[in-house]
Amino acid sequence: MKRKSLFGALLFAVFLVFVCYQPLSAGWIIKSKTTSQYDVSWSKMYLQNNVFKMVDEDHIFIMNGNTRDLTFINTKENTFWKGNMDDFKNRMKEFFGKTMNDYSAQMEEAMKNLTPEQREMMKQFGANNPMLNKMQGTKAKKPEVEVIRTSEVLSILKRSARKYIVKSDGRKMEEVFLAENMISKKDWNPEIFRELAESMRMGIVSTDYEDDDQYWDLQKKGIPLKTIHFNGNSQVVDEVVELIEKNLPPSTFLPPSDCKEVKLENVLQNME
Repeated sequence: MKRKSLFGALLFAVFLVFVCYQPLSAGWIIKSKTTSQYDVSWSKMYLQNNVFKMVDEDHIFIMNGNTRDLTFINTKENTFWKGNMDDFKNRMKEFFGKTMNDYSAQMEEAMKNLTPEQREMMKQFGANNPMLNKMQGTKAKKPEVEVIRTSEVLSILKRSARKYIVKSDGRKMEEVFLAENMISKKDWNPEIFRELAESMRMGIVSTDYEDDDQYWDLQKKGIPLKTIHFNGNSQVVDEVVELIEKNLPPSTFLPPSDCKEVKLENVLQNME
């Protein structure tokens, strides 16, 4: 079982764009490994001049931080969608608005035959589900997030990485080994990633610690060379295993020539 969807992988990739700590004259290829108790997966990120591409087993995502253009590619189906961030936000409203209306109608029909006890169970089930909360008109509780900078420093890939601990409602969620002070806003502005994340939530109050201001501020401090995610008794480890500096041709950031362009709805339905 994989821990992360395409977008989950993108959130980890947000950190990696900060590998350049001087004006970008060359590109970077960053290879990462994700290890869980179930499997091991790999991904690569390509970065140059405020443009990046993230590649995993089934998908390719390209973002141009200068033009705000996005490209989603499904390598299994050999299809892609390309558009501007503003276009993406509008299309997301249309897609999830229809999806939510359809789901609400189904839920309303299903609940007609529930007993009061079953209705209460459904209410409890949806207490921490932002989508159900929005449909039922209730407010989700945002978590209390704490990011702790420790004194522990490790050498990883010949770089110093300081340990940070991320907690949500008092529970440890991550240990992040961060290479600090290696970023510049003129090289990359992470706010476009946050805009992308908020677009995908469609105004739903997030109960995910990864959407908290403190967590995003951590992303501005450097790059994580290793991150340990805690979920009950299980752990998932993301780690950068290779950094290559080289000039990248413009074709690096284009979809494969044999891909077929499709509607955004086709891409959204296959984002897991």
